[in-house]
Amino acid sequence: MKKFFAIFLCLVFIFFAVSPSISFASPTKNKIAVLFILDRTSINDLAKYNLPNIKKLLDIGSLALMNTRAAGSYSEPSSYLTIGTGTRASAGEMGSLCFNNDEVYGYTSAEKLYHLYTGKLPQEGNIVNLGIQDLINQASTLNYTVTPGLLGELLKRNEINVYVLGNSDIKTPSGISYKRYAPLIGMDKNGISEGDISEDLLVKDDNSPYMVKADYEKLYNKFVEYSKNGGLIIIDPGDILRADVFSKYTSPSLAQRYREKALYESDKLIGKILSDLDLSKDLFIVVTPYPSNQDIQNNNLITPVIIAGPSYSQGFATSNTTKRQGIITNLDIAPTILSYFNIEPPVEMLGHPIESIKYQNALGYLINADKMIVSVHNARPLVLKSYVLFLVIVLILYIGLLFLKKEYLKYLTPIILGVMTVPLTFLILPLLGPLSLYLNIVAVVVLTGLIDGLIMYFVKNDLDRLMVISLVTTITIIIDLLLNSPLMKNSILGYDVISGARFYGIGNEYMGVLIGSSIMGTMALIEKYKTKSVKILGFILFTVAFWLMVLPQFGAKVGGFITGFMAFGSTILMLFGVKINKKTFLIMFISMVILLFLMFIASMFFVTTTHMAQTAIIVKSEGINSLFQIFTRKLQMELNLIRYTIWSWVLIISILVLFILSYRPTGVLKNIFKNYKYVYYGFFGSIVGMLFALAFNDAGIVAAATTCIYAIPPILLLLQRKV
Repeated sequence: MKKFFAIFLCLVFIFFAVSPSISFASPTKNKIAVLFILDRTSINDLAKYNLPNIKKLLDIGSLALMNTRAAGSYSEPSSYLTIGTGTRASAGEMGSLCFNNDEVYGYTSAEKLYHLYTGKLPQEGNIVNLGIQDLINQASTLNYTVTPGLLGELLKRNEINVYVLGNSDIKTPSGISYKRYAPLIGMDKNGISEGDISEDLLVKDDNSPYMVKADYEKLYNKFVEYSKNGGLIIIDPGDILRADVFSKYTSPSLAQRYREKALYESDKLIGKILSDLDLSKDLFIVVTPYPSNQDIQNNNLITPVIIAGPSYSQGFATSNTTKRQGIITNLDIAPTILSYFNIEPPVEMLGHPIESIKYQNALGYLINADKMIVSVHNARPLVLKSYVLFLVIVLILYIGLLFLKKEYLKYLTPIILGVMTVPLTFLILPLLGPLSLYLNIVAVVVLTGLIDGLIMYFVKNDLDRLMVISLVTTITIIIDLLLNSPLMKNSILGYDVISGARFYGIGNEYMGVLIGSSIMGTMALIEKYKTKSVKILGFILFTVAFWLMVLPQFGAKVGGFITGFMAFGSTILMLFGVKINKKTFLIMFISMVILLFLMFIASMFFVTTTHMAQTAIIVKSEGINSLFQIFTRKLQMELNLIRYTIWSWVLIISILVLFILSYRPTGVLKNIFKNYKYVYYGFFGSIVGMLFALAFNDAGIVAAATTCIYAIPPILLLLQRKV
């Protein structure tokens, strides 16, 4: 044993010593990257209005919908700051108070106020953020690393110029509302940047909202001046934001006219800037950091991004953050800019450089995708809560009838099967396209009833029924995963692009469904046929399901590896006659830990695009303490979910049901497990899966609850035949 561990440690040491490291060329100082702010714009605006230069840009560049999530409450300053930090950040209104040094704010110059707040004098820049210390203080309250001004700081260290131009200020009779968010992207860690965001870049215009608009001629001339020096130039005309805020004071037709005018003016400026760039070597990004007020009301919190330049072509923009065509996050902008300048993005930037996928009509495709994403986001809370509430009611009703009216239990059979059918319904529901909230509810009920009715009609035995619905669900999930999850990506029980918790691989909801349905469905099949060939078939099915949760191309889900290994492992061992005791369980657990450790080490060097790899790279760069921070954050998330998510009730009620059935009716549960040996194996494996899902997954309460859907109802179906 000692010799084994010595060899193992030597191999690990050699692995670290010879591992390749990612290298970047020296930063290129004469390159030009333009980040053009087209704030409060939707994907529909790009098609709706006459924007010839944006249309030309779409013919040569890549288009995507961008997740705009930030840390804390949803706010505009936070969204801009998140772009500049490359990780989700939070900013209050103080954090967005940016001025030219010589501008007066309140009673004195911004430069003097900056010195008063920070004790420093602004150097190497003529724009100051008066709230930089507030931003730093807010970042320190998060349980992960956030560095305000990280993008600008890294560019400055590598002698790449950063310039910020324009503002979104709103002038009213009561004073000026300063909306200068662009410096939050380009400033350094001291809150300093170069450029001009002053009122000098505004002109009086009686036909524009608040009777002011951007001075597009000055903006263009400033761009020409700064572009001679190369570097990153961030331009925020601000008129679209002003039009959007002003829309609540005027008629819809006038609001649309002002929006169209602002978009057209920005489009003309884009055209002039593009005429001065060479996109075979220069980079041009049009980004919408924050959605319009109307889109926020509709819960449409994803915005368009267009990127053109070397290595980008007509089609979709994507990134390894999402691994989805036409979907990126605001975390991807900073790594893209750094990579363009041949600067390696630091590990605390959780995004990845944006890439391009060729496609002819990305705009039309993403307009439809946007509708589907919003439909799922809007339906998800109410539909899932209704389903969970229904499941809980069914469990409680069953226990009530068991003790009061046993003869009525048979009427619950289709309802219990329906509960097990709903995850399958959620998976095939996207085939109907984007639906309204109420049509989603109707469709779920009708499809579930149809599937349930067909099974009840053609399959007469309860054990066969639960076998069919479980295996059909399992096979459908497996096929979908093999096809790159076209259904799961648009399922109410799948991903939510707007919330942005997961974009690829299998999520906690369907991880629990896959583990629970595959185990119970396979065990019911073996219970029916009891042949060696069926057992081998079950083993193959478990293996396929397991690897679809853990292979890098399917997301390398760490929680799925742990949960699947223990759940499938326990079931397989029992299936082939191995007694599960403390020793067996401990050996299995240690084996899982060793394999997980080897996967973690491999991810550190050979895979860079999975959640596990991202964690491994952070640990490699920042040390083992960062791993404890990650565990702490995930534990806090889990505790919060247990307290607040409705899925907790599924787990709680299920445990109570099992507890009651263990004692009353006396001996019935024990007899069921005695008569249905393989169903017992499946039940035991599912319970192991539930426990490990709960313990080793962020949002594990959800995975444990969805596993319950296939662990408890089959027992109830078999129980009603014995009472």
